[in-house]
Amino acid sequence: MQTLSFRQLPVAVKIAIWVVFNNAWWSIEEFVIDRVGLWKHMPYYRRAEGCVWDLAVALITGFVVWRASRRSSVRPA
Repeated sequence: MQTLSFRQLPVAVKIAIWVVFNNAWWSIEEFVIDRVGLWKHMPYYRRAEGCVWDLAVALITGFVVWRASRRSSVRPA
């Protein structure tokens, strides 16, 4: 059995990984940032609404998934 690199995975799996990381962020927002009150110290953060922080996390995770899928599977020694 061969091991697959991230680059070889289907697009649906890559999208699912992006969704999982965004859901993790939304859970951290809901259960930590909103309930503990850390949102008071985060500029441009809006409780229970989409905000710049959500957009930033979505773009960063999307970029990381895209970058990982473009990375060469053969690395020089």
